Amino acid sequence: MSQSARRRSGDRALTALGATISIAALAAIVVWALQQEPPSLPQSPARLAELAAAVGFYLAACGARAERWYELLRDNGASPRRADAYALLAVAYAGNNLLPARAGDALRVVLVTPRARTDARTAIGTVVAERVLDVVVLVGLFVVLAYGVLGGVDVPGAGRLLAAAVLVAGVAALAAGAALVLQRRGHLGRVIAFLAPMAEATRRLRGRHGGRLLAWTLLVWALEWVGWWLTAQAAGVGLGLLDVGYLLGLASIFVLIPSGPGFAGTFDAAIVLGVRALGRSGAQALSYLLALRFVVTVPITLLGLVLLVARYGRLGRIRRMARA
Repeated sequence: MSQSARRRSGDRALTALGATISIAALAAIVVWALQQEPPSLPQSPARLAELAAAVGFYLAACGARAERWYELLRDNGASPRRADAYALLAVAYAGNNLLPARAGDALRVVLVTPRARTDARTAIGTVVAERVLDVVVLVGLFVVLAYGVLGGVDVPGAGRLLAAAVLVAGVAALAAGAALVLQRRGHLGRVIAFLAPMAEATRRLRGRHGGRLLAWTLLVWALEWVGWWLTAQAAGVGLGLLDVGYLLGLASIFVLIPSGPGFAGTFDAAIVLGVRALGRSGAQALSYLLALRFVVTVPITLLGLVLLVARYGRLGRIRRMARA
């Protein structure tokens, strides 16, 4: 089997795993939701205005993400246009919400590479650096709020933390073992040379450059934090800002689990479990989940599809990627 065939086989296996996890999680949430009181959706002008403001803050957060990506591309030798960075960020979100295996990010890389006069591995590296920045900020936020500020919130106990540590250690040991095997077979140098451009953007996250991008990341999540808080007000849940910060961090951990398009199932489970842990009822958790799903999925997906067709004319490419 060729290397490309093995890669496609691995991608299909990961997609199948994500779909299985999503279906199981969504089924569990649906069964749970049917046992709750009916959710309360925004209806009054005041609540609808809060929902519209939440959408505005979320789109502003997406704009800050696009500016951060623009800076990452430029700092790693690419020559992007700012308009492409903003448009392709929306296209990527639309693709991620509609297609499996984060295909929107793949589409973003394919479309930006010729326009920014760079290579695909460098573009992939900027996306990886984005993820690293987000994980650092959000995991830190979750730890500070869950274990420090919000003392009454249900958090993983010592046993679960130990199990997570063992899992991380096991993954690290497998990676080390794979590196040792590659070294003995004389392939490690070629693998490192192939992966180096993808790691360069993350390696450069230090000094003034890293501080500037960290500031952009903090702005991104501050805007989204306010958007999530406004969504809670619109849904009548009444979560505080610190409560919403805890949910942001919790959701960021759950979406690391392989899942289907739009983090179906994993994101929803994080919100339901988090809102319940904050002492709200099942109906309130369901109300917030439905309102939040609208805010973070519908507007950016519609905008991304419009930009894809109007600016790039590549809707057929999405269909082909979906069938691959």
